[in-house]
Amino acid sequence: MKISMSVMIILTTLFCVLPFAWFMLIGKNNARKKEKLFKDAVKNENLSFNTKEQWNNNFIGIDESKNILIFIKLINQETSVLKIDLKRLKSCQINRKTRDFKKENKMETELQSLGLELSFLMKSEINTLNLYDINDRFSEDLEMKRAEKWQTLIQQSKLGVGENKRAA
Repeated sequence: MKISMSVMIILTTLFCVLPFAWFMLIGKNNARKKEKLFKDAVKNENLSFNTKEQWNNNFIGIDESKNILIFIKLINQETSVLKIDLKRLKSCQINRKTRDFKKENKMETELQSLGLELSFLMKSEINTLNLYDINDRFSEDLEMKRAEKWQTLIQQSKLGVGENKRAA
């Protein structure tokens, strides 16, 4: 009787623990695959980053020696690479879209999308780095702080270029 009870306890524990361990393993493998895709895309661009960040399906980094910003978005296992020469950048603004709704007699604000709008000196076009979109499968996680951080880094890199030109 004790043996059969012990076997039941062990089997029940295994049935609870194994699926959890299996899902953790799958998640780690997916994260490694994503990281490898980002590394391969960066290697193809021949850049080395002083500052970089990876979250969800996005990667952003600045190569200060070449003064280049790179933004990589992973869509269906394909990388979309946007390479920007910071010497040609005119401005960087945060574009935030929200939606107000009523929840339990209180007004709530929900972030719909968040991006960095980059305008250039010679072109009238504007590139937008989409940092967050509610339609993606990912939840909001300190996206506004991330946008402010990268706006500051881009502006500092842009100013650093101007200072180098003035010193020369």
